Amino acid sequence: MEKTLIFIIIVLLVLTSCGGTLTSTTSMLTVIEKGHSSDYKEYWIKAYDRNNQTKEEAFKIVVQEEMVWHLIEENREYFSSYTKEGDKPWILEQIVRTGNDIE
Repeated sequence: MEKTLIFIIIVLLVLTSCGGTLTSTTSMLTVIEKGHSSDYKEYWIKAYDRNNQTKEEAFKIVVQEEMVWHLIEENREYFSSYTKEGDKPWILEQIVRTGNDIE
């Protein structure tokens, strides 16, 4: 147990010392918009956490896998995790549909 805790602390120290600040968030997101760049190289969703934000506070999250982007639907709620490093955009890490439709 102590070895595992020490290992986790060392890993966290290494990750935090590697440059910019890494922020990781897990929340229930409502997707309100999907889009992509004109050259189809970047895919994104616009979403907000209904528990903490309003629809007007929706923010952009980059979806790195095109196949995942195609499966995400607007006006649906998802349990998701996403990260941000420094001033870079939010990056989607995981997403699971909850089954709740938003009207």
